[in-house]
Amino acid sequence: MNNPEVMRVLRLQLKLTLAAVALSAILGGGRLNIMVSTLLGGLSALIPAWVYSRIAYAKRHVPPSVLMRAHFRGEAVKFMLTVAMFGCVLLYYRNFSVAGLFCGYFAAISGYWFGLLIK
Repeated sequence: MNNPEVMRVLRLQLKLTLAAVALSAILGGGRLNIMVSTLLGGLSALIPAWVYSRIAYAKRHVPPSVLMRAHFRGEAVKFMLTVAMFGCVLLYYRNFSVAGLFCGYFAAISGYWFGLLIK
């Protein structure tokens, strides 16, 4: 998968996640749990988006029905992976910050919208 548009959006999501981590470091007084929570929130959006892109754009020059099935499969895997990642954070990281987790997640998914606006 070498789709430049998809890679551009993924890079933008990574940059927004890192910006959110830096902002959480400033606003959170440098507390590690807030910064880690923000990073985990961003990764909970970024990693599933990358997996989706690998599944949905694996095949080229195939009938539209095959492309649609690949997108549906990719979206289902993306959803399940996002839920699993949030579940793992809730189960295994006891000292997480709810605000940091969701701010990191929303910063990363905003990359989809900014990707449409920025060309």
